[in-house]
Amino acid sequence: MASTMKVKAEITSEKGFYVGDVCYQMTDEDYNADWSNDFEDFEGEHEIHGHKFAIGGTKYGDGEYEDQYGHRYGVDAGNIGILPYELCESKDEKEIAKFGRFVNANKATFTAEDGVIEIEFDDGQHIYINTDDYEEDEEDYYDEDEEY
Repeated sequence: MASTMKVKAEITSEKGFYVGDVCYQMTDEDYNADWSNDFEDFEGEHEIHGHKFAIGGTKYGDGEYEDQYGHRYGVDAGNIGILPYELCESKDEKEIAKFGRFVNANKATFTAEDGVIEIEFDDGQHIYINTDDYEEDEEDYYDEDEEY
């Protein structure tokens, strides 16, 4: 879940970026590498294989969150981040976008604080995801006809 730490990072890529929970696009080897310090301080800017990436924690952990356009991001590891194409396990843009979003740009400014993620791209695109707006539907957990 999101800490009060502010994350700000400049990320570059020759091809584009994956935006979403990084667990879906990193190889197992990269995901379990030393960058995460046992996932205690995963939020922030990191570097693997000479490529920077950034991660911000979601306010409520796992779930599904929307950006300002209604695009949904599934979260299974409590984060939304940005990976350059070079660090993505899949090299198919449609496959990359299945669990998040693929943006064809060369530079991005990533900021995250208290569950709010904003990304500005050099081509003018902008993504805003406020994970604090997440509302759990009680029906997901309780059946109205069931007695407790």
